[in-house]
Amino acid sequence: MVYSLILFVTRKPGLSLHEFKYHWETNHIPLLKDLVGQDFPLSHTRHYLDRDTSLPGAPVTALFGAQEHFTFDGVGVLTFINRDHYESFHAKLKGEAQKMHDEDLAAFVDITKLKGVFVGDSKSSGRDGGVVGWRFVGSV
Repeated sequence: MVYSLILFVTRKPGLSLHEFKYHWETNHIPLLKDLVGQDFPLSHTRHYLDRDTSLPGAPVTALFGAQEHFTFDGVGVLTFINRDHYESFHAKLKGEAQKMHDEDLAAFVDITKLKGVFVGDSKSSGRDGGVVGWRFVGSV
């Protein structure tokens, strides 16, 4: 069973949505890969909320829920082989590595609004009706 961490990430005040996404993709992910090496998750998926930047406040394109419920700009899903894999990943983010990670995070994330939750059992269904696992992400 895979072990996943879901992050709800709000951009730092004063940062545009483009700058937020650019930093996460081109600075933070490469840094994280360098810091943890082979203990990087099986996958680190980033989802960016669809916002209409032509309107004041850049509202989200919501199917359910009120605008004020969407205080975050991105959702990160980090998928690990198991909890031990996560623990190895987390252990690499100590000392100087943690300082580098935290400084970079503070450059594009509103840390006061950052939320995260672990999930255990996950299921995914393909369009053909079959259950799919993580075989399309990486080998375990």
